Amino acid sequence: MATSLSVKGRAQLKGYLNRVYASVNAAVGEQFDVEPATQQRLYEKAVENGAWFLGMINVETVEQIKGEKVGLSVPGLVTKRTDTDAKDRQTRSVVGESARGYECQFTEVDVHITYSKLDKWRNRTPQQYGEMYSKMYRDALTNDRIRIGWHGVSIAVETDPVANPNGEDVNKGWIQKVREEASEQIDEEGVTYGHVNADYRNLDVVVESAKQMIPEYLRDDSELVAFISSDLMAANRLSTLAANGNTASEKLLVDENRVVGVFAGLKAMTPPFFPSGTVIVTYPENLSIYLQEGSLRRSIKDNPQRNRVEDYNSENVDYIVEEEQAIGIITNVTEYVEPEA
Repeated sequence: MATSLSVKGRAQLKGYLNRVYASVNAAVGEQFDVEPATQQRLYEKAVENGAWFLGMINVETVEQIKGEKVGLSVPGLVTKRTDTDAKDRQTRSVVGESARGYECQFTEVDVHITYSKLDKWRNRTPQQYGEMYSKMYRDALTNDRIRIGWHGVSIAVETDPVANPNGEDVNKGWIQKVREEASEQIDEEGVTYGHVNADYRNLDVVVESAKQMIPEYLRDDSELVAFISSDLMAANRLSTLAANGNTASEKLLVDENRVVGVFAGLKAMTPPFFPSGTVIVTYPENLSIYLQEGSLRRSIKDNPQRNRVEDYNSENVDYIVEEEQAIGIITNVTEYVEPEA
């Protein structure tokens, strides 16, 4: 049941809203522009608070709503020799130069926090109160950025969160961009592993197959990693435990809330909200979230008619694979099941 704010809770909320709006020189409740430095800091703070995956990939602010990619620093061989008696020396770009650019899409992130939740913070210091509110707001925004990055397939005029619980219709994410821009870098036919009769004998071979999609001059780069879905990691762990009994295995370990292992010679992990049955080999910084600089707008409204505080946000966002050739994706991966006799 929704409840009203206590006297102390009301004072805390009023103080917080006054501080936020005073910092942007705006009247309480009106929409305000978030400064670009604060816009970037929001994501940096999320990383500090445990959103480790955002710290691995690129979160870039770009000036225009549409333009050229920032690019990935994997140029291949740049060391050479030139016969200068015959021709001039020629430079080579140290950043991948794709003909495809980016186009940020208007995106809403509108959330609310009930009075009953806010009232639990009434005895905190003003600083603690602000930090707790900011964390809830920040987590909601940044978690969805990652979720849509993996699952987004379209850009609807009006989204349907019931039919598309992972934001499939909010924006086109990284996997969808590869489908559309470099279909040779993704295998979605469906494969099995884990048995002599399977498509692949084990998960290492699945990872190696994804790795082989990447050009040879990039394939053995030590910065490549394997992203493996939690269902495949779990199945592999169960198989390892079954094979080794009570013997401790070093195949998998927990590192800063990540599941980390080594598959096909690559460091492997499971990112948040990663789609099941999926293996991706790439450079983490090959995946980018572009935010148009200064596009983040916010309005915080106290709504006593609904016993809650409403936080309205909008931002122009795009998801980018910087170098399409530097990624290999295999989806619809399942563990082999022996047919019934």
